[in-house]
Amino acid sequence: MLLGCCRFPLTSYVFANTRCRDKSRSGLSRKAATRQIHANNGEYNNNEKKVVIVGSGWAGLGAAYHLCNQGFDVTVLGDGYDFGDPDDVGIHGFWYPYKNIFSLVDELGMKPFTNWLQSAQYSKEGLEVEFPVLQDRPQLPAPLGTLFYTQFNRLPLADRLTSVPLMAAVIDFDNTDMAWRKYDSVTTRELLKQSGFSERLYQDVFGSLLQVGLCAPLEQCSAAAALGMLQFMAISHQGDLDMVWCRGSVKERIFNPWIELMSSKGCQFVDSKKVIDFSFDEETGCISDVVCDNETYKADAVILAVGISTVQELTKNRFVVP
Repeated sequence: MLLGCCRFPLTSYVFANTRCRDKSRSGLSRKAATRQIHANNGEYNNNEKKVVIVGSGWAGLGAAYHLCNQGFDVTVLGDGYDFGDPDDVGIHGFWYPYKNIFSLVDELGMKPFTNWLQSAQYSKEGLEVEFPVLQDRPQLPAPLGTLFYTQFNRLPLADRLTSVPLMAAVIDFDNTDMAWRKYDSVTTRELLKQSGFSERLYQDVFGSLLQVGLCAPLEQCSAAAALGMLQFMAISHQGDLDMVWCRGSVKERIFNPWIELMSSKGCQFVDSKKVIDFSFDEETGCISDVVCDNETYKADAVILAVGISTVQELTKNRFVVP
């Protein structure tokens, strides 16, 4: 999410040049004279356009990098995690469509990722399925690539063939309202039974695979949700599920050197700053300050690179500065 209130033109796909229509809106302060002002070592220079970014995950750092490269005076306010959202900085995979991230690390000269790695699924009996790296194989029309190249280590062919009737439902499900009404009243478990799934195919492969994707027992999940997931994986994005992994934490391998580079370009990073309010310029009706406890950060524009829960908390805790 973003909130921009600008007095100068900016690249349109970073954030919009929006104005704040209600100058007297409750909870948004007009002045903060008693707070310490952070702008160019305490002196605010109207000739330099200053952007304050709230949030230091991928969105916040991406916005900061883009604006730094265009010569703006950028300050990033972290939320106490030493920069980098906790959901972003761990060890996890990056899918094939994440080309913006791959382009970024190439531009920065980083080599944080493994090669494309094959995925596998295990049951209590051992290795069950090996999923191929489809980028390394001859391209087949969907869903033939997924069906042909996937290797089943233990499951007999007779059990695997019982999955074929389900493909008719996957193809039939086109994500329209009519399709949702047709399948939403049936549970995923019921749909698999109706399709003739063998018990072994369900227990050793499909049951756990779908449960991971749907985050709930299949007896509680709508068949429409399961078909939507299968349609996405096997038909719409057959080759997009190939994955590389970060060799270590994202924070260590990507965020830290990225932040160092931006710091060398003049971008300021201030950690453990919880935004509690905004101040407005009475003449323009635009945001002029970002308020964090007893400190205020001057701004010509503000970007909220945070989730909806943070925005809701900010709205709940807002106050008017006397």
